[in-house]
Amino acid sequence: MLSRAQIAALLIMGALAALIVGAPRRVLAILDNLLALSNLALFLFAALALAWFLYAVILRRMLRARRIANARLRRMMREAGSRGRGQRNS
Repeated sequence: MLSRAQIAALLIMGALAALIVGAPRRVLAILDNLLALSNLALFLFAALALAWFLYAVILRRMLRARRIANARLRRMMREAGSRGRGQRNS
């Protein structure tokens, strides 16, 4: 035996199916446009997810490696400068 919630869901789904099948062309065109907009939204979401992934994984690693290399170069220059200053004073 079906519960009241299942019967209500079946009635609602049947009513929606009847509306879609018996709907005039204008309503179907609106529904088609809404589906096209949802496809566009999904495409934009996928593009943003890909851009975030590229930033988070690839670009951030490259920027971090560059920052580390610059810090290493600054430290080497500072050490070379202090060695040079020490040799001049001797």
